[in-house]
Amino acid sequence: MKNDDSLSSDLSIEPLKLKHLSMLRADNNSKYLGIFQILLCKKWFSSLESSLTNLIPTRNSTCLVAVERYNIIAYILATPINRRGTCWCISEPYFIGESISFSRYNLLQNLLRKVLYKSNINTQSFLTSIKTNDNQNLSVIRQSGFQPLRIIKYWNRKEDIKYRKKEYKDNFTWEKLNEENSQQIWRLEQAKESINFRSIFDRQWHDIYEKRNTLTGVIKSKENNIIAGLIPSVCPQNNYSLELIRGLAWDERLNQSIPNRINNMKAGKSNCYIETTSEDNKLNDILHKSDWEVSEERVLLGRSIWKKQNGYKLKSIETELLTNLVGNLQQQPELPSTIHIENNK
Repeated sequence: MKNDDSLSSDLSIEPLKLKHLSMLRADNNSKYLGIFQILLCKKWFSSLESSLTNLIPTRNSTCLVAVERYNIIAYILATPINRRGTCWCISEPYFIGESISFSRYNLLQNLLRKVLYKSNINTQSFLTSIKTNDNQNLSVIRQSGFQPLRIIKYWNRKEDIKYRKKEYKDNFTWEKLNEENSQQIWRLEQAKESINFRSIFDRQWHDIYEKRNTLTGVIKSKENNIIAGLIPSVCPQNNYSLELIRGLAWDERLNQSIPNRINNMKAGKSNCYIETTSEDNKLNDILHKSDWEVSEERVLLGRSIWKKQNGYKLKSIETELLTNLVGNLQQQPELPSTIHIENNK
């Protein structure tokens, strides 16, 4: 297999088109035919939105496919994560065939290059998540300018546990997401995130509210204060993937309110995943004691595109935010990431 970055004449990376459905039919690949039909419809909507980008931010996914000798080898998705389309989440590559000339490493390189530099995506920032033990894909992602932001644990309820619905006690209540508490939980989220992370994913309260579902909501104290919540994931990996967040100060009532909520929620959904950061030992301990188990760990990585200002000076989005906060202070060099990923032994 080739290990250079150039594309051979037999391999092309191109946006999803109607002809690709014919390729799948010719290969009798019915597994992906339905998926591609849905993606193609979304692609048409995305193209229409792109032509009206100044009026309507693009909200639909973009799909790029790798084609070799009239066979689809892989595809990758990019999806906006906020209403303004200022940040997009890039999926891992989906391999549906084996390349004759290229390794999967090189295919991911070329797919990423197409998404970042040659697609019609007009955005400032990108996010992606990779399994912590996928050293090959992590290497490609890091070479493309992505920096690790945090490590996410994905929790799933143990299958052999019987679920019993419990009533809440008077010291806390569960409330589904609405416009008011979406703003409150958004402020809670903003307080715990770094400036760098906030500047990349650029989520506002209405982004949380618009992506609510039957499982999202907040835990409120009897004083009517929000102490925790389940909100839509920034970069979801599953149909029901929720982020469990809390305030900066630990509230002892969470030891009771979180288990009650997640176990009652589980009575209705069998394929729900809860996300926590690896550093939040208190939340992780609660989930572990509540008979939830970690299904996988992933690294969330982000990339901010440097943009030109005043025709000559380049600044990153993070530098702009810091400059606005502290005025015209002398800029300091960017600090290295504090996340270290250990290689599997």
